Amino acid sequence: MHPVALVGMGGAIGSIFRWAVAEAMPAGSGEVPWATIAVNLLGAFLLGILMSASLQTDTLLFFGTGLLGGFTTMSTFGVETVNLLKDDSTMAAGVYLALNLMAPITAWLGWQLSEAFLV
Repeated sequence: MHPVALVGMGGAIGSIFRWAVAEAMPAGSGEVPWATIAVNLLGAFLLGILMSASLQTDTLLFFGTGLLGGFTTMSTFGVETVNLLKDDSTMAAGVYLALNLMAPITAWLGWQLSEAFLV
């Protein structure tokens, strides 16, 4: 299958999953957007697991670039941070920033755990 189709189909599915999480975990004005934190940290963790596996390029394109790329969201993270600051919710913005910046650590953790259990 063409790489564009793999990324597009995976991205569509990931975006629908992200929407479902946002619907299940709505945040009010000035509140920490837990749904975005959840998808970003879970997505980073799962991407770490994928990267530790010896997968074919097509599989990585569909699941990594497509599905997890559509599931996680840096743009929403940026907009929600600005909105929290505009609402003078400095503490919530700080918590939100700190937790989202843990994504690289969760990706590393997923990679390490999967290597430990799959070796």
